[in-house]
Amino acid sequence: MKYFSLALFSIILLGAGCLSGGSSSSSSDGGVFRTVDAGLEWGQVVVVPTAVGIGTLSTTDVINMEMDPQDNKYLYIGTRDSGMLYSEDAGASWRQPRTSALADGLIYKIEVDPTDVCKVYVAKGARLYATNDCMRSFDSEVYVDNRSGVSVVQVAVDWFNPRTLWIGLSNGDVLKSGDSGNTWSTVLKTGEEVSSFLIHQTDSRQVLVSTFSEGIYKTTDGGENWEEVDGGLKELKQSTRVYSLIQSEDSGVVISASQYGLTRSTDFGSTWEAIALLTSPGQVKIRAIGMDEENPTTIYYASNATFYRTTDGGTTWDTEKFPSSRVPRALLVDPDDPQMLYIGVATATE
Repeated sequence: MKYFSLALFSIILLGAGCLSGGSSSSSSDGGVFRTVDAGLEWGQVVVVPTAVGIGTLSTTDVINMEMDPQDNKYLYIGTRDSGMLYSEDAGASWRQPRTSALADGLIYKIEVDPTDVCKVYVAKGARLYATNDCMRSFDSEVYVDNRSGVSVVQVAVDWFNPRTLWIGLSNGDVLKSGDSGNTWSTVLKTGEEVSSFLIHQTDSRQVLVSTFSEGIYKTTDGGENWEEVDGGLKELKQSTRVYSLIQSEDSGVVISASQYGLTRSTDFGSTWEAIALLTSPGQVKIRAIGMDEENPTTIYYASNATFYRTTDGGTTWDTEKFPSSRVPRALLVDPDDPQMLYIGVATATE
């Protein structure tokens, strides 16, 4: 469990009760939503304590979320314009670290070291930031890309050896560090923006890398060699345009959310099959997806103001109205209570 003094953190100064730098939309259905009953009812969790009163994330665009692997009440969100925020109380309240560089702008990805609750990595622009003192300070030089227009968009930490880091860049390069970011080597060039990493839960030498338009790549030897996965994906139109990857507790089930819809692998990405949905392939864009990691036949996703739930691997689906007109962009499932879910939403940009 993490404990902090509020004096260690800067107060978010809000205008008219809203987080500065938020969405250009004036609607108040943004931020984060939480359910405690697997989607039957949703509540907005957007409170931001400030020096002048209570602020809100209700107009803020959330594009990614992270849950501390060792503390499921500790949440992080990356926003489109308002930097990063964190919650120590399962979303009941939010605040920002004192580092001004992370208090505004687009945050591509936040990743928590699975072995150290005080070590957090943040991808913003061309830099990878890191803190090892529970966000009291950040090192902004862990990785810096000097090429014009190239951003750090993904980061992953090896659970077996947390000194091993992976980053994915907007130009499709995948880099690896074996010394906590002191040195880096390029291990893969995909040519397209990296959308997700998955590290196998029982063998961290196996890693999947997905891209937004050029499919999925797999290594079984820690990045020495790579293969571009086919395994049936190319037979499913647009399934190589991948938004995100999730996996079960033992990596026995991997699910890809793509422009096609949802596909599933039971051999860590080597072969894939379509998951039948209520909508036709390509009809809805699925960016927010999650599963019960211990029972991966329970799958959740949200799209177009609708929340979908299956408990039989996709044979049947239940639907509920989702209370936001914004696009669901990220979904977290509490591993201790898989009926407690969090969804971050953002205004559409396309």
